[in-house]
Amino acid sequence: MFNRKKAGMMGVIGLSAAIITGVAVSAYAETKSPQSDVVKGQATQEAPINAVPSHEQLASRMAQQLGLDEKTQSKVSDLFEKDGKAIRKIQEQLQTTQMELSSLSPSSKDYMDKVDDLAEKSGELTEDLTIAYAKNRAGLYALLTPQQIKKLETPAQPQS
Repeated sequence: MFNRKKAGMMGVIGLSAAIITGVAVSAYAETKSPQSDVVKGQATQEAPINAVPSHEQLASRMAQQLGLDEKTQSKVSDLFEKDGKAIRKIQEQLQTTQMELSSLSPSSKDYMDKVDDLAEKSGELTEDLTIAYAKNRAGLYALLTPQQIKKLETPAQPQS
């Protein structure tokens, strides 16, 4: 069963993952599509609101935001592609574990043992996910100059 130390660790790990995700999303979501290039009467094609940007799109946005050269942009794109696959795999495993957990019935035999096993697995996957995000961020920072890192870490100002 869970003890307080384990429950506290899982909480910290989950919070860390949420913070890392928030930083990454805010960094990547800062660019807007240029509206001045649209000719009157010409339709524009935009990605659906919930579409996940590709590793090339993320690298391109970051290149625009931070002024990356083509070589660095390519390295960033490769990093996002490789790490993105690993992160998505862990996220899928975590989602499957959470679905298994929510599908359990308290009236079933060995309910608490199954919950304990799945909670343990969920905690391990959350830890793996947090580490994967941290490795990705460390890899990204290794490609950037100190000025680019400072620019990346500066919170985006609301546009008025």
